[in-house]
Amino acid sequence: MKYRELVKLLIAAGFTRQQGKGDHEKWTFPGLLRPVIITQTREVSPAVVRNALNAIAEAEKGQ
Repeated sequence: MKYRELVKLLIAAGFTRQQGKGDHEKWTFPGLLRPVIITQTREVSPAVVRNALNAIAEAEKGQ
């Protein structure tokens, strides 16, 4: 998945961005225990996308 597409999904779900170390970003959502960490690359790895989509689903379930 492209980085921009994943960011749009995270923003639409209500996540907020915080700067991490280097090219990493930390996306948080109130009530979730673990943040989503993604890198600022053109293509985000499938494992990172899967973790982010699971966090989005968990955030939507909690609302």
